[in-house]
Amino acid sequence: MMTSNHPGAAVLLQTWVACGLREVVVSPGSRNAPLVIAAQAHPELQLVTALDERSAAHVALGLALKTGRPAAVISTSGTAAVNHGPALAEAFFSGIPLVSITADRPVSARGTAPGQMVHQTDLFRSHTLLSLEIDELELTAEAIVDIAHQGWRAAQRGPVHVNLPFEEPLYELANPPASDAQIKLPLEEEEVQPMPEALQDALSCHDPKVLVHIGALPLGGADARMVESLEERFGLIVDAFAVAGTDAEGSTARWLAGWDEHDVASPQAIVTVGLPPMNKHFRARVKAWGIPHYHIGTGAAADFFDTPVAHWKTSPTAGLTELIEAVPHVNAYAQAWSVRKAQLDALTAQLQTDRWVDFEVFRWLAHHVPNGSSVHFANSTSARYAQWFGWQGNRLHANRGVAGIDGCLSTAVGDAMQAPKERTFLISGDAAWLYDANGLMVSPRPANLKIIVINNGGGNIFRWLDGPAKTGLLEAHFEAGFAQDVSGSAKQLGLAYSLAVDWDSLADGFDQSLNNAGPALLEIRTPGEASADYLKGQLAQLSDAMNRMNPNNESI
Repeated sequence: MMTSNHPGAAVLLQTWVACGLREVVVSPGSRNAPLVIAAQAHPELQLVTALDERSAAHVALGLALKTGRPAAVISTSGTAAVNHGPALAEAFFSGIPLVSITADRPVSARGTAPGQMVHQTDLFRSHTLLSLEIDELELTAEAIVDIAHQGWRAAQRGPVHVNLPFEEPLYELANPPASDAQIKLPLEEEEVQPMPEALQDALSCHDPKVLVHIGALPLGGADARMVESLEERFGLIVDAFAVAGTDAEGSTARWLAGWDEHDVASPQAIVTVGLPPMNKHFRARVKAWGIPHYHIGTGAAADFFDTPVAHWKTSPTAGLTELIEAVPHVNAYAQAWSVRKAQLDALTAQLQTDRWVDFEVFRWLAHHVPNGSSVHFANSTSARYAQWFGWQGNRLHANRGVAGIDGCLSTAVGDAMQAPKERTFLISGDAAWLYDANGLMVSPRPANLKIIVINNGGGNIFRWLDGPAKTGLLEAHFEAGFAQDVSGSAKQLGLAYSLAVDWDSLADGFDQSLNNAGPALLEIRTPGEASADYLKGQLAQLSDAMNRMNPNNESI
């Protein structure tokens, strides 16, 4: 099949396809024509077209979630290229393999101020593992192959940006360049270190009081059996987005209920894996303990708790396995945590009511989303409510690397494309839905995507905070409820639409959405102020009940 006559595009794509590239997302443009033509020349590529570059990059992010291999996103020049930034930032902090390929005006045009030209060289240096430029006028085909290999190796561990300046004409064709189609690319071995000696010492005592926090792991690294073994040996908090196949109920806000500063379940050290805990009060509590912090992972180790962090450079799977092997028996400290978890589970269930508020709607959804589904949550209230409930072993995801509302729908779209026989859900607030509705401006559109929009009148999380209401600007500038309803956006996008305003209409609307042959949107309208008050009340009741159950922490 004919390809582009631009060697920068043709050789780059040919090399990466030989290395294993299989998913490419493109957005309409002219300067990127050589890249689009070169991609189309490879029938083994899954080629997706997305209107909006910001959405396109998140679609590629979603495509990479299922496979763990780099997906590529191609943009034209100028501000289009800049729009890859949010997805690259998310990929950088989440460790998701993503390649941004940006077409650029010729090098000779720099400084002449033509249209659609920005400073694209090293545009994303702060949020990529590697930033490259391929100037085909200065490089041989062999040199381009070498650069392609360099970029592909780095992309196994996270995001990479490649910028390609192209001279006109842009649409000319040529025969494919000669190459070895059986390229075998040796990947860089990850740095692996032994367990830190100080942690070994802490685990070697008779009753090690160590808390393990497993944060979001977008590409896996733990499983249900591993979680069971960890629970027998450690205090354990598992983020809902960390492990598929477990009903983790990992809200750190819930874990703090009834926990005073001198609780005997307080640890002497904390080991973290994956992304940081969501709850700032939990972070503050760990900081107040002043305990050693060890972080497992081959990427950067952040100081979650404002205390020095010892970085244990090994994979999450290897590190957690070694932790389990280092503490061979069930111990009293782990049992104390099991008691606490059982108490919290029971109390959370007992506090259930039939109030039509966000908390109870999320509880209902957690029990009704079919097992075996992939469930995405938008930031930020949806991702937090998700932590409170078990989701029947479904695979959960939220973009928690940066935790922005950019691309939450688009990421779910990409994920749905990779598993067309698996139901994929997005559960979103109304603000996040409106912010990323362009995510469905894609071709082909996944028919297995089911969208649930909780419309509570805007950014409800600002009602969880004391500050916004005190300013008198909560409704006008912080919450900013732009959507009285979302039926209009559903109609514009050609989605089957249903509306829920109470429990009966929720059951009917959910069934309609679930049984629709194509993508569907269920809008659930809830009262924003009452929902925020209800959550605060749940936390207060849970703390009171835990305190009554454990006076002076005697039963723990």
